[in-house]
Amino acid sequence: MQGRWSWADAAIFIAVFVAIRFAFIWLATKAFVMMIPDGDTCTMCDSETLAVERVGWWRVLGERFRRSWCIECGWEGVLRRSDVWLSAERHRRLVNQTEASIAKSLSHSGQLPLNSKKSS
Repeated sequence: MQGRWSWADAAIFIAVFVAIRFAFIWLATKAFVMMIPDGDTCTMCDSETLAVERVGWWRVLGERFRRSWCIECGWEGVLRRSDVWLSAERHRRLVNQTEASIAKSLSHSGQLPLNSKKSS
């Protein structure tokens, strides 16, 4: 019969409504992130800022964002880190992990590692 809705129609309507809602939330989040200034200069006086330690819920932001404090005017806020800084930071972490694994495998006391000693 015409004019009657089925459960399939309701499922399609709900799926489209939810998809539009998620797309709106995603676009609003992207727009909000793009409004956060990029770099490490103060938004008020254009002087250098210092990174503030991220404790508590600030860690949720991840490494892409940093809390900053301006020495000149006392401004405190969130800044986006540039892509250049992120690639350098990832490279530094990789080098540190590699050096740590090499240092772990080397013997520091001039003795053989524990797994290669002969039992008496």
